[in-house]
Amino acid sequence: MGRNKHLKLAEVDGLPNVFPFREGNVEEKIRDFFGNDKPMVLEIGCGDGHYSRKLAVKYPDRNYIGIDIRGARIWNAATKAERDGLKNVAFIIARAEFIVDMFPTFRFEEIWIPFPDPFPKKRNKNRRLVAPGFLERYRKIISPNAIINLKTDDDGLYEYALETLNEEKVKILMNTDDLYSLSTDTLEDNIITKYEKQHLKNGKKIKLIKFRLD
Repeated sequence: MGRNKHLKLAEVDGLPNVFPFREGNVEEKIRDFFGNDKPMVLEIGCGDGHYSRKLAVKYPDRNYIGIDIRGARIWNAATKAERDGLKNVAFIIARAEFIVDMFPTFRFEEIWIPFPDPFPKKRNKNRRLVAPGFLERYRKIISPNAIINLKTDDDGLYEYALETLNEEKVKILMNTDDLYSLSTDTLEDNIITKYEKQHLKNGKKIKLIKFRLD
């Protein structure tokens, strides 16, 4: 591990917009941080928080929470949010498996899952963030009519997601295997990450599924 990463890990827990799940009482601390009851949006596997930060700027009337297991990534996300003066975005260091314990009372009106690990090996299919076990977790933390967005460059994950959602009788609001072939109206809330730019540069098509767990 490089020195820079060591420094980030040493500092990340002390950042005012970071809340490590292991310390407990995450909801209470985040509620105090936001200081309001605005609708909440969750980003799972947020990395450097690009989605949460950009959406927080666009929609100041919503609160955004990004979670990621990597402390160094959360440091990047949190310091960039501080730099930009964002008071409606917070970050949690935690695994996605623990979201139900993490949010016993919070209810999210939207969830973003941008470019998750596709876990291509069949033995790891239950770790995919659209596996039935995760869909059940989402049901417990969302508000009525909440929208869940999956964005990926991986053909296998896209096909698995569609198959799983259909098997689970989930309402798919829209899906495309080539996002940037659509009209600009469809791309209104689209955020292009640096990794996505690289995927596009390499000729990969970006897939998007929007669904609702009614």
